[in-house]
Amino acid sequence: MGNLKNKIKELAEIYASNLKEKIDERKEAMKSDDNSHHLIYKILGITTKEGELIDIYQNTGRFLYKYAGSFLEEAATLCLNSKFPDGIKTKVENTLGQRPKTFEIDFLNGNDAIEVK
Repeated sequence: MGNLKNKIKELAEIYASNLKEKIDERKEAMKSDDNSHHLIYKILGITTKEGELIDIYQNTGRFLYKYAGSFLEEAATLCLNSKFPDGIKTKVENTLGQRPKTFEIDFLNGNDAIEVK
């Protein structure tokens, strides 16, 4: 169990570092964004400073939710792999229709297919 805990901790550190980098990059890019939408903020009583903060938080939240979901999915897969080491992510041919041609099973262990969300 300790090994699994360490793997999840290492995974969290990687995700936290990547998230910070992505947020920092976006904040820097925002400095050159078109801010004409701030005019409508102003009309609706939102100050320039509040508008800037709203934009920063909205962009930060977008990355946070994306990274949080991906982290949880990967951490859950680590947990499943610790219990069922033969389980794998795999693509399966769609035999019932034309689209999609294949679909992915997040964790396939023998005949047990698990969708991790």
